[in-house]
Amino acid sequence: MNTFVRTGLILALPVALSACSSLSDTFSQETIQYETSDSRAPLEIPPDLNSVPVSDRYAVPSRPQTVWASQQAQQEAAQSGADPAQVSQVLPVGEVAQIIREGNNRWIHVNLAPEQVWPIVQDFWNTVGLTLSRQDASIGVMETNWAENRAKLPQDIIRATLGKVIDMVYSTGERDQYRARLERSETGGTDIFITHRSMVEVVKNISGDNDTTVWQPGPSDPEMEAEMITRLSQRINAEFNPRAVAASKAEHAKQVQELAQYQAVESLSQLESGADGVATSIYIKEGYERAWRRVALAIDRMGFTVEDRDRSRGFFLVRYLDEEYEEDQRAKQGFWKNVFSRDTPVDAPQYAIYLQQISDSETRVHVLGPDGKADTTGVAPKILTLLSEQIR
Repeated sequence: MNTFVRTGLILALPVALSACSSLSDTFSQETIQYETSDSRAPLEIPPDLNSVPVSDRYAVPSRPQTVWASQQAQQEAAQSGADPAQVSQVLPVGEVAQIIREGNNRWIHVNLAPEQVWPIVQDFWNTVGLTLSRQDASIGVMETNWAENRAKLPQDIIRATLGKVIDMVYSTGERDQYRARLERSETGGTDIFITHRSMVEVVKNISGDNDTTVWQPGPSDPEMEAEMITRLSQRINAEFNPRAVAASKAEHAKQVQELAQYQAVESLSQLESGADGVATSIYIKEGYERAWRRVALAIDRMGFTVEDRDRSRGFFLVRYLDEEYEEDQRAKQGFWKNVFSRDTPVDAPQYAIYLQQISDSETRVHVLGPDGKADTTGVAPKILTLLSEQIR
């Protein structure tokens, strides 16, 4: 027997023996076990999904440690000389966060102002093994870094015995990212929307002999969205009621499954086109408020960078870099400039996604330039088509 192999078996034997005694721990029922992506093929986001740099002047720094809201209020009361018992009567009691479902759209409604909920949502991502790559309190958006869900790895006997030693050779070939969006509700509370995006590693043959791997956009996962929504709602309720009894694993799994289950619903949107067949708008057979939620979730799932939004005026200001538009801009730069500055990025143009209320039960969506006038890049019809596919 080869000396190297024999030595490897001798070293692996005690690991295997110890691992066999804890197979129940390895074959866990956890649905998420995130690790930040850093060791495999570079995760290069396609131009149309790439986030552009944004100003950090609205960024809210993370809290250095988790502090229960109830404990914090009691501490502040003690420092001010107020009666802690009276303060506890003012704090929310019981369930302050509820999950709401509207067709296949789901979100969390919290009976607290966004300013109170924001730091709790910040802390939440660390509890599920994720870190934030972007947070902008001015528009109420948080976005996580891309990460691998190790819970999706095969839970077989080989990994059970040797997984802790050679775990680095295992990979799911998938990366996940989440976006949380907080909006102030009409009642003064907060609505929290969570969306999931994925990237999938695929093999690409370039020269016929050498294979390489690249990352391509994958589908969003309703079950992972439901998992995060459920966990966050539980986290918010526990923040204000630490003595609340947590749901069992079986109860939690059942709630997530029911929340993620697809419901067959009537299509309420239609892509409208002009006489030339080019998309001009999206007609939604719903009132303004419902249409706003539907369009906002579609924008989140598409990964557009939202730079501003105003529900009262009915617009989202987003950036989007279309591949054809990018190549066209590079062609206009000239041959020599492309040779020496190919890595210079093309700026992603701004677009205004505008919702027009037609009646109490009808809304129309337009894509305009950042000045509110007609789009001049020629990309608006494509954005409308992409939005229509998500809204449907």
